[in-house]
Amino acid sequence: MAEIIKGACPHCGKLLEVPAELEEFSCMYCGERMPIAALYAKTAHEGCSAEDRQYLREKLAAAALNYPDYYQKLEKKEFFTAFETYETENTAVFERLEACAPEDARARELWLREICGELLDDIAAHMQRDKRWDKGYRRGEVFFEHKVVLAIFLTPAMKKLSLSIAEPFAQTLHALWLERYPKEQWTPGDYDTLAGGFKKFKFCFVTTATCLHEGKPDDCAELTAFRAFRDGWLRAQPQGERLIREYYDLAPAIVSCVEYCDDSAACYAEIRERWLAPCYRALQEDRPEDCLTQYSDMISCLRSRYLS
Repeated sequence: MAEIIKGACPHCGKLLEVPAELEEFSCMYCGERMPIAALYAKTAHEGCSAEDRQYLREKLAAAALNYPDYYQKLEKKEFFTAFETYETENTAVFERLEACAPEDARARELWLREICGELLDDIAAHMQRDKRWDKGYRRGEVFFEHKVVLAIFLTPAMKKLSLSIAEPFAQTLHALWLERYPKEQWTPGDYDTLAGGFKKFKFCFVTTATCLHEGKPDDCAELTAFRAFRDGWLRAQPQGERLIREYYDLAPAIVSCVEYCDDSAACYAEIRERWLAPCYRALQEDRPEDCLTQYSDMISCLRSRYLS
């Protein structure tokens, strides 16, 4: 069997497999003609060339910064299209990152810290140029918009490609971010979990996520009461079906933001104290209208906080 050389095209970044016996080849993606040595250079893993580093710095920064409105694309009707677009536009740079990564574990660790450190430098400079940055009370908005891209698009897209560099990159980026911004928490996401939240209603209601976070079983007294309220009294109301559909559309996006783009423990504690405890008490006291008022206020407030 002929020997195969694997590496990234130095022009478009796509991963290629080329017979080693060839002296020259054309990239099947961009059509660029080049010598086989161009791929050998990419598989040696003796460190990135200056061209590689420049490419990665520019393109990784673009993958983090060119999607300022993606925090508005987390509702069910937009998420899947937005993620597909993001993945398509950034696959080449993620594959180039994979091709350039050193094979030696220690060298890879140091290299990743440099790559991720440069990316965070570029994000920091971009945030500081935002007009809202100097208004302290609006900095949270700036942080949140960037955290959404890192947590729900960039790191999940890299993992979805099954790249060996994906998990160590996500862990390194996350650790370095928290060193700089310990109060601005986020968690690298997973596409299958995010998609499952919409398709299988894993995050069907904020109540479910809150109770599960607290270690309560799926059939606990609270969830049983809330589901009976939903399927009984609420569904029988004139606007009941519409409200239920709206909650199913919004809840996965809200829970994704809580889980991946915020301090989830603090958020769930707030949800419990501010909304769910009064909701549950209202149900126990046979006040379904008050429960609906509280629940609607919760969805409205969380939608405004995360999705507006």
